[in-house]
Amino acid sequence: MRKILVIILFISSLHVIAQQENSNVNLRFGSGLSLLGTGDMITLNVENEVNYIMSQIFTGSASLNYGRSTYGVYEAASFFQGNLNFFLAPFGNTTRNVFRIGTGLSYYSVTDVRKNTLVCGVGQTPEEVISYETRNAFGYNVIIENTYAISDRFLIGLKLFTQPYFNGDINSGVLLKGGLVL
Repeated sequence: MRKILVIILFISSLHVIAQQENSNVNLRFGSGLSLLGTGDMITLNVENEVNYIMSQIFTGSASLNYGRSTYGVYEAASFFQGNLNFFLAPFGNTTRNVFRIGTGLSYYSVTDVRKNTLVCGVGQTPEEVISYETRNAFGYNVIIENTYAISDRFLIGLKLFTQPYFNGDINSGVLLKGGLVL
């Protein structure tokens, strides 16, 4: 009797799993370029994002980004960033191709590395001094993104963004993203 009950529960759970639709949660990973500061540094960005589809047209997301550069007005720059965003998909979230626009809050911490030449006196050898400047700021995001489902579980997309910060910095760029529906 116990074996029959276990078999019935197992078969009924398979039936429920087979009827289950795609999850409302997906993970997206991206990489691309941005102009950090006021276009002072060209940075390579890496993004990890979790998306939750709330309805046919609304999605929420949280992401963490890291960016690094050795090309621009400073010797180097790097940043860590956290974002909370809200998206509107005017043509729906359930099609293979999802176009969405979004906005949200951003917080980042940037470190700039500067190399200065210091001359102490006449006839002395100039000395190079390396200085670090770290700043933190809140800002907001403006995002345009298009994602295509290449299968039921795998996504590919392109993200354009700009992030004005309240301290006067701005970070704007483009990311190529891949995703996995959980």
